[in-house]
Amino acid sequence: MRGRSRVIPKALFFLYLAGLCFCCFWNFRGSIDLSTELWGIIPKDKVVHFLLFFPMPLMTYLAFPGLRDTPYRYLRFSVVAFAASILFGALTEGIQWMTGYRSCDWKDLLADICGITAAFACLQFFEAFVKKRRVSGR
Repeated sequence: MRGRSRVIPKALFFLYLAGLCFCCFWNFRGSIDLSTELWGIIPKDKVVHFLLFFPMPLMTYLAFPGLRDTPYRYLRFSVVAFAASILFGALTEGIQWMTGYRSCDWKDLLADICGITAAFACLQFFEAFVKKRRVSGR
């Protein structure tokens, strides 16, 4: 059963990446209108970018527990996962620019980075909470 419990998070991580690539590269013209603003101030497409990239650090965290088993390895894992997530966002924007039917927008990348950063902040609070519970013995 232990082997299966290790495979499922990794499989979900790669399914998430495949879904993310689908959302970033599929031609949705004519089917979804994201050109308007949410509440009159926030462009909907930026909200979508934030929500698409928010799960990336969380999925990475769950998929690779062996890479974060000590404080040093957790720090290294966090830095590498954060950088890789931002690089993935930048690559998707670059590839969108090359498709001809999608556009490359630095504001989309900024929304991706905001989603990634918010998720990492949540992970840090979670890790601190778990560590405090372990130390207190609860």
